[in-house]
Amino acid sequence: MDSGVIDIDAVFPPPGEEGFAVSHWGEEHALYSELKQVSHAHIKFKHESIFPNVTLLHYGCIGSLPVKPSVAITIWTLAVYRQTHRVCPRLSIHAEAKKLCHLHNVCYRHYLAEQLHAAFDVYLELQQWITARLDKHLGHDTPNWCMLNSCPACQYTLQQELPLQYSIICASKLIDPAVHHGVECLDPRSGTSSIWLSEPYVDMFADEVGNARNQQSRSRSATTAATIHDPDNPWIEEPESGDSSELVSICVDQWHNAAPESRKKMFAIFKKSGIFITVCRHGFLLTICDMVQSGKLMKYLIASLNKLMEVFGKNILYGYNIKCALEKILLRSSLANRIKELNLHGVVPAFHGHAHNHLCQVQHHSKYKVGASKEDFETCECVFSESNALAPETWNTTKFHRHQALDEHFCFADMDKYANLSNFIYNNYVQALEAIAATSTFLAESPVGPDAPFEADLDDERILLEKMSSKKDAAPVEVDYVKALVEYEDALLNLRPNYSSKDVGNVWRQHTHAAAKRNQKQEVVEDFEHQMGIDERWGPNHPERIQAQSHITHRLFFKAVDDVERLIVMRLLELTKLQMNGLGYKLHTQISKALKSRATAIQNALQRYNKYAAEMMPPRPSLDWNQIVEYSFLAEFDLLCDSNGQIQTKWWVNPLYRQASAQYFDRVCAQEELERLNVEVGCLMTKICDDTIYYPNTIAILSTEDPPLASELSRQWEQLLSVNSWHQQCIHQIQTLHGYSGPRWPGT
Repeated sequence: MDSGVIDIDAVFPPPGEEGFAVSHWGEEHALYSELKQVSHAHIKFKHESIFPNVTLLHYGCIGSLPVKPSVAITIWTLAVYRQTHRVCPRLSIHAEAKKLCHLHNVCYRHYLAEQLHAAFDVYLELQQWITARLDKHLGHDTPNWCMLNSCPACQYTLQQELPLQYSIICASKLIDPAVHHGVECLDPRSGTSSIWLSEPYVDMFADEVGNARNQQSRSRSATTAATIHDPDNPWIEEPESGDSSELVSICVDQWHNAAPESRKKMFAIFKKSGIFITVCRHGFLLTICDMVQSGKLMKYLIASLNKLMEVFGKNILYGYNIKCALEKILLRSSLANRIKELNLHGVVPAFHGHAHNHLCQVQHHSKYKVGASKEDFETCECVFSESNALAPETWNTTKFHRHQALDEHFCFADMDKYANLSNFIYNNYVQALEAIAATSTFLAESPVGPDAPFEADLDDERILLEKMSSKKDAAPVEVDYVKALVEYEDALLNLRPNYSSKDVGNVWRQHTHAAAKRNQKQEVVEDFEHQMGIDERWGPNHPERIQAQSHITHRLFFKAVDDVERLIVMRLLELTKLQMNGLGYKLHTQISKALKSRATAIQNALQRYNKYAAEMMPPRPSLDWNQIVEYSFLAEFDLLCDSNGQIQTKWWVNPLYRQASAQYFDRVCAQEELERLNVEVGCLMTKICDDTIYYPNTIAILSTEDPPLASELSRQWEQLLSVNSWHQQCIHQIQTLHGYSGPRWPGT
């Protein structure tokens, strides 16, 4: 330095070679120190601009302030952090700043992280501008281009390809990787990608559930309609309606019970309670929207489905946890006509289907849906298992930084999904071929045989279960009278107890309490007798009392069945939570304790079930602990609730037949999977072929019009070419599989 003049070109590497040496040879701190020392000195640049940050960019750096930066961060440092944060979302900007301080033997201060964050925001904005310019030259800037081209296996359409039942298979789910408390800090910047659904767009469907409920309640009395809670909030218990054809399924109740206690009351507290996403079956993001101070999940799903219909048109199959309840709302909403016209259908995901009752599974489970193939519709579970790592970083950020983090995460996640796409197809192809071979062997060796009318029997099962569900479980006044009579007789027995010497001092108090209870029960019995006009009290052998007692026994038996099923569902959900990544020690311990207590509760529920099962006419089969522990098909409980034993006479109730039926539908799904995979192989080959044409042509045009942009596109093409080369090798492996029946060459 001479007379306050510093030759910056001696410090910075020449253009094109910036970044690596400065970042990895430990010279950032020296650079920062020199810049700080000469902040008021005259700096001499060869590439100088009136804007300091423009000058810094010529030398591969970005300043921490827009006007007079005293600290600059190398672009390579920012690029390294960006990629590291993509593969490890838990790495925050503060952790990166601490890492750099440690490398340069500098004491960490909070303002250093703020400076790094400011430079990183600028770096990401520059990347967005570059991407926008490239998209324009590649023709990727048309409306909804991201949605229409996110997954080549799903969205490429070829001439003369095999028509599929559903062109798009997707799954929707609430995930909560980020939560805001109270009022957000204002940030005027907007950095969301085009794939986000705006709050006004979602709010257009805020009244759909209410309108559907009003339409349903027109035929009811005003009193009955007023007592119905809004089913739009999935964490609020919804009572049964008065319409027997619209019975609220146990599915919704069990889904409510599966929610964490903290989340049941969170929606009125938090500004942002999560995000709602839709992904294709390969995991590519299709739609995303914020949940804003609301527990009304249905409007987010309805808005997402409407967007899918706007962009993709007809033949869409979606998966949702309580699709059975959602379908009734959709068919009464403003989208009802479009849904029927565009052939929009839904299913209950494979794992969550186990928490649904048997009729719901027969009607809505993905296993029985024609055209669903072997898709389990649980892709969202994998997606949010990765995005949950963003939670610590986005808890207390502004809306802009929250969206920025989510956009970065899902952008890289889609790149990762594309790199793994051919592996996905290969693995599914192998599994489908193995499933067809295994199920065919099982059916051939089964005494039921492969030609049994499984589909007709499934229809028969559905019809019978619908009849059972439509029966009202009305409690006539005779039943209530007998219940009161039994309680009165029990109170009489308590007046003549056998007291031990230990209880002599409490005899008078206990006798007074028993007498008061007896008098209370007697008043209830006399009120019933007055209302019913009964002159002589029914004795134990009275025929009407025997009939009412039988009805009570049936109700107690059904209640015992529901209790066992509910406890088993909760046990399965807790076992699943135990296997989730990222569980804290305390939560892991709490779940383990809950499982232990749940085992005791299940044993007690089994004792009650077996007691009432023996009192049924005819007696129902008993259950033991070993059966319950190994239960994998919870809907079998519904078969025990047949009041007249009609189901037990059906041959499809036989365990051997049910095993054969499950194998048959597995084979059907595997065959549908092969058909879909054959189409996906052709789409991926064609996409790779198109890339080899479009990218080199665009690079050649940009080389004369905009060389720097051509250089960036060439870098991206090299990366894409490497991924496509791997895809071609994997596709070749798929085509050499024994049993492959798909295309051999790209289509058009």
